Parts: sequence; structure tokens; C-alpha cells
Amino acid sequence: MASVKNISLFLVSCFSALLWAGESGNMNSLSSTLSVSANGTLQRSSAVMTPSYSEGMVDSTYLLGPGDFLDIMLEDTYLSVQVYPDGSVAIDECGVVNVGGKNLSEARAEILKIVAKRYNPQYCFVQLAQLKKFRVNVMGAVNVVGQMMVEPQTRLSLLLRLVGGSLTSGNETDVQVIRHGDTIHVNCTKVFDNGDFENDLMLQQGDQIFVPFLNLEDAVTVIFPGYRGAIPYKKDRTVEEYFKMAGGARVHNFGYQSILIRNTDNTSETISVSDKATKTVQPRAEIEFSVKSLVVYVGGAVAGVGRVNYEPSWHALDYIAASGVTPITGSWSQVRVIRGNRETLSVNVTEDAILPGDFIEIPKSNYENFKDFTLFVASLLTVLSSAFIIYVNYK
Repeated sequence: MASVKNISLFLVSCFSALLWAGESGNMNSLSSTLSVSANGTLQRSSAVMTPSYSEGMVDSTYLLGPGDFLDIMLEDTYLSVQVYPDGSVAIDECGVVNVGGKNLSEARAEILKIVAKRYNPQYCFVQLAQLKKFRVNVMGAVNVVGQMMVEPQTRLSLLLRLVGGSLTSGNETDVQVIRHGDTIHVNCTKVFDNGDFENDLMLQQGDQIFVPFLNLEDAVTVIFPGYRGAIPYKKDRTVEEYFKMAGGARVHNFGYQSILIRNTDNTSETISVSDKATKTVQPRAEIEFSVKSLVVYVGGAVAGVGRVNYEPSWHALDYIAASGVTPITGSWSQVRVIRGNRETLSVNVTEDAILPGDFIEIPKSNYENFKDFTLFVASLLTVLSSAFIIYVNYK
């Protein structure tokens, strides 16, 4: 029984030692965060605070709010105080100061005014020790809807990236930031594509961001290799503007050679990339960017039958000349163009426009046709006479 009692006393002693060691460790850890002032008040040490992310120096327009920490030096006393949820900070033996919604300069003046009752303001100093994190609400045409915890000095462009960007149906030209009852309209397309940094707002606590949906009733579809999107139709909006609004400048460029425009009336048109700055389209049209080059086909009485690169300013005569026309055999007055669904057109070779994909046919002249017919008849008579001679000799 004595041995069992000794073993029990030994186990109790070990357990007590472990508890004392754990409490000592916790107290040591706590003492690294909190220090005791002369009057026995616990104070937070700025050495253990992890600085929050910020864009270098804190912007002078940064407004203090709940969660910010201020370092306050009062002669030989050093304090690190947190801004309470109501926007106030409490200073021992001095009172409470409301700094919420004020910038650092304004808050410093208010704090020095109240501590002047007990301390010499010449030996007092106030600085921002740690910036707050806060939540903002994001709604509308974005991939992630709801509340987002953001770092201090987060800008609107970064927030949109954090929520996965806007949907293809989102209107980035009119992103709305609701702040203190006012609505700020931001054209994020200019921010992203044109580097309009001045309008890339710094978010504030309590901001609500809304990305409106596009009106896609008459939307124009823009097609890239492996990607397509819809852009709201607007009269006189050029193909180049649709290209930029669809994010074409940020999508990998495969070396576009031509642009195919399909209209709702089943007609289509192909233009060169250089024409996209002036070309407009109809409602609900499709704009497809292609890596295929624009060509015109030339055949008939020319030296080089085949394809000729499309030139917007050229007429049929230019393409015929580029193909090496033989004016002795060709007929200028009977040039025909086959366009679209095998539609045959008679054109003026010096005035009428030629479109990409047209087939220009240069028929032979009447003289050449008569000469060919004569040679055919002569050949036929020769064959018939030879056959007759063989038949007679055989008989």
C-alpha cells in the first residue's frame, strides 16, 4: 500500500509541474504582447503587431476607423491604442477622442488637444501603427457575390480581380461604388485598358460595389479563336470599339488577317483588320476575327490564274493587271464577278468595288472564240477526212 501511495504522489507531482510549466509559457507569451505601465494598466506592444499590407507610405487621405492601431508617445509613456467600433480611442487619465472618419493629421490634432491637460504637447507624438482590414459588399455581374475582407488601401481594380472579375454580361464601363449614401460611377474599362489610374478608387470601410448587367437585347457577338462574348449594340460604334470592349487587347492575338461580319439577314462581309476603326455593324451582328488572309480569285484569260491579296482600294482592273493579263486574248467589256452564293455580276473594271472572296473571270474575246471555233472545225474535218480515206482504202 505504501508503494502505491508513493507512486500516486509522484504522478500528482509530475502533473502539477506540467500545469505550472504550461501556465508559465502562456504568461511569457502574453507578456511579450502586453506590458504593465507604472499605474498597472496593460498596454499592447507595437513590436508584436504584424504590419498590414499597404502601398508603401500611407496615403494622406486615408481615414481612420475601427481596427486601426495608433502609437502614442506621452513624454516618457508609450501607448498603443486601438480604434474602437464607435471610432473612438481611450487615453489613460486624459479621456476619449473620436477619430473615426478623420485622416491622421486631423486625428493627431484632436489627440494632442486632449492630452495637453496632463502632458506637454511638445513631447507628445502620434503615429499610425497598424492599418485595419475591413469588409466590403460586392454585388451584380461578378463571379463571386457577397462580402469580401480586403487589406487597407485596396483599390477597386484589385477588388474586382479578387472576386474573379466581372461576368461577360457585366457592364465594366459603369461600376458603381456606393459610399455614405452617394454613388460614384467608375469606368473600369478605361482603368484596365487605358491606364486611367486617377479613377481607380481607394476603397473605404462600408463601401458597396455594384457591377450592373448589360442590356443584351441587340447585343453584337464578338468571336475570337476559342472565346466569344456579347457587347451591347450602340449606333455608330465601330468594330474596333467592340474589339476593345470584348477584351481583345487582353486576349492572346493569333495574328488576325481578316474580320468576317455576319448580319441577321444572312448576308456576310469580310473586311481587313485595318478597316475596323471605321466599320460599323448592324444590331445582333457577329464579328469574327480570323487568321486567314483576305484574297481575291482571278481566272480566265490571264497569265497567272489564282489568288491575289485583297486591297481595299483596288478595282477589277488592278487585280487583272496583277495577274498578268494578256490583252490580245482577253475581253475587258465582258468581265464578270462571282460573289457569295454563286451570284454572277457584270462589273465596270475601273469603278465597281471588289470584295474579299470575289472570283473575277476574264472571258476570251470574240476573235479568240472565233479562232478557237475555226480550229475546232478544221480539226474535226481533218479527222473526218482521215477516217473517210481509211474507209475507202480498206474497201
